[in-house]
This record gives sequence, C-alpha cells and structure tokens, in this order.
Amino acid sequence: MARYGREFFFALNSIRQDTLITLANLFGSHISIRNRQRRLPMLRVTSLLLLAFLALAVFAGTATVTVAGKTVTIPTIEQNGKSLVDIVALMKLLGGKVTVKPSPTPPAAAPGTGQLPGENGQLGIVYSMVKSNPLFFSLKSAEFTVAPVKVGEVMYTAKAGEKLLVIRFTVQNPHKTMEQFVRWDSLKMTVVDAMNINRESTNWGDVLTQNGVAVSLKPAQKIEAYTAFIVPAKGVVPKLMVMPPTENDGGVLRYDLRGKVTGLKEPFADPADPAGATARETVPMKLNTACPLDTLNLTVEKFAYSTEVPTDADELEEGARYAVFTVLLKNITPDDLYVRWDSLMPMLTSTDGEELHYQQMTFATSARAFAQTIKPGAEARVRLFILVPAEVTPKTLTIRETEESRAYEFEVK
Repeated sequence: MARYGREFFFALNSIRQDTLITLANLFGSHISIRNRQRRLPMLRVTSLLLLAFLALAVFAGTATVTVAGKTVTIPTIEQNGKSLVDIVALMKLLGGKVTVKPSPTPPAAAPGTGQLPGENGQLGIVYSMVKSNPLFFSLKSAEFTVAPVKVGEVMYTAKAGEKLLVIRFTVQNPHKTMEQFVRWDSLKMTVVDAMNINRESTNWGDVLTQNGVAVSLKPAQKIEAYTAFIVPAKGVVPKLMVMPPTENDGGVLRYDLRGKVTGLKEPFADPADPAGATARETVPMKLNTACPLDTLNLTVEKFAYSTEVPTDADELEEGARYAVFTVLLKNITPDDLYVRWDSLMPMLTSTDGEELHYQQMTFATSARAFAQTIKPGAEARVRLFILVPAEVTPKTLTIRETEESRAYEFEVK
C-alpha cells in the first residue's frame, strides 16, 4: 500500500477475486471490478493489503467498480504494471471504513532538546545529530597548541612547520530508556585548514581520563571529549564540519572558527600574527622554562663551564673547555622511553657563527654516560657536554629532538 498525502491506495491486480467477494458478502454487497481498458487478470497473492511502493514513474487512470448492481468510477494510479485504487473510496462502497495505524515513532529523547543542524553552528548550542540513531553534540572550545596531545593511545605531535588544533565538545545519549554506544566514528569531524585542505578526526579522548572514547552511555548520560588535528603552523583554521558517519543520515553542522579559536601564547606565537594563529618554528626560551618536544618536556636549568671530561668524550686541548648544560627531561608519552646522548640534537653556536661539537649526555652528578629508560610521567636530570675550543665564545644554544622538530633557542651568558 502506498500513501499520497491523506489518500491510501492498494494494488487492484494484487487482490484475489475470492477475497473481494468475501469482503462484499461481509458488507452485504456484490462487487465486480473492471479496468478502463481491459478486465484485470485474476492473480493470487497472500494478503488483501499487499504493499505496493512507489519506485518508478506513476500514471493516473480510473477503474470501474460495481457494488450491488451500482457502477462507480474510482481514480487509480498506474505503477510498475499495477493499478492502485483509493482504498478509502472503495471501502465506503463496501459499507466499511478505514482505520490508519500510525507509523512507529523514534525512541523518546531525554529531557532537553537539541536543535537540528543548520547552516552555521554556534559554540555552546546543543544539536541533535544523526537521524537513524540520534546523538546530542555541543562544541565547547577550540585552541591552538604546539605541545603534544595524547588522545587515547595516540600522541599527536606537531613538527616545526605545524601546530595542533584541539577541539573540546560534549556528546550525550538523548534517549530515555536506551543505552547508546559512542566512539570516535559516531560522528565525522573535519576541519578545513589555511591551505584549504580537509583534515579528519580519527580519535576522541575523554577529558577526565585522556583515555579513548569507546563507551556505552546510559540514558541521558553526557561525556566531555576532545580531539586533535595537525594543521599548518601558519594561519587560521576557518572551518569545522560535524556530520553523521554516513551520507543522507542527517544534517551537517558548519562552524566558522575564525576569531573563535584560542590563540598560541608567548613565546610560541609568532608576534607578526596578532591573532596567535601562527607558531614559531624556532622558539626563544629562558632558563627553567619547560619546552615541549616530541616525546619529552625539556627544561634547561643552568649553564656552566667545566674541564671535567665525560665518558667517551674527547680530551681537552690547551685552553679548551666544556660548556655544560644541566637539563631536566620528562617522558610525556604513555610508554617507556629509552634515552641516551643521541635522543637530543643540541647545537651551540659561537659569536662568530661557528657550530660547536656536542660530545656527551651524562648523569647530573656523574661523568658517566646516561643511557636508560624513563617511565611515563617520570623525570631524569642529565648534563649535556659541548666542546668549546680556546678563544671561542658561545652565544646561542639550540635544542631539538629530530631534524623535523620545533627548535628551542637559549642565550648563553
């Protein structure tokens, strides 16, 4: 049976003739059916109200129906080789009536409502996403950072020419009685960067635990979550799109992020960009300030000259000395991290622009080489030895973790 507005139709040539006769007898009438052009064939099917769905082009016509000797013409619709008749009109001829059973309604939502996605999303507004399995979504904040971000089991790190965009949001099960499983692909999240390149979210983290989001939410339960995108170091990220995981399953939210993202702070922000949307590739730092590398937080605590020769280092020539930097290292990854002398790439530059040779990493209170595992969240204090020839004056220490990493620069005084 197909429905057009308030009219209901069934296929005439899908009804057994003996069923029609039974209906006629039930209502005290005799019925015979003729098509405008030809007598309809008698086809046997299993149900009086066999459903006929609109799939191809529909054509209008009429059918002649005789009830108790009275002939009446009823409008029909020709579809897929079948004639569909207005069932309300037919049942009136039979002395009966039609009762319409309403369609099933979707699961009831929890207290509070979510707006439907529109052209432009607004921070803090709750939207009802996904037609087939509704989920409430609200964007809370967005910010740039150059520090690594742990999302579940994944560490997002930004190279020298990159920064991170961190999006914080809430998701809520809107149902009153039904639990709902939620994880990173329950919604598709895409940002468009300053180079007009789409970048998609592939992980969600729980704000409270930093664990990955993969949880069954109880009715009306809400969680705070976040995700991270690696984007170019230079320029704004103008757009965030939030959409159902599959096409044609609900509206798309489009957020204009310009002017809404918390910018980078000094010293990481390029002062040439007042919006704080551009990250420096080389960051000027001061002593006793933590520098976020790829796997470590590094703090240069002090600097001194020494003639102490560390293990496996070059002996000093006359007038030469070592520039010694005491450094605190913290493992910021979720895994054990093995650290030794080549885990860092320090470079000391003289007042003449000469690059001075890095020799060794030792324990803080010993000349022995440092080479050991640092546990997640644990710290280790080490010393970096750099050879300074006679009559050479150091000027700048630059430290990075790899060739592609962001560099941190210290004045040597």
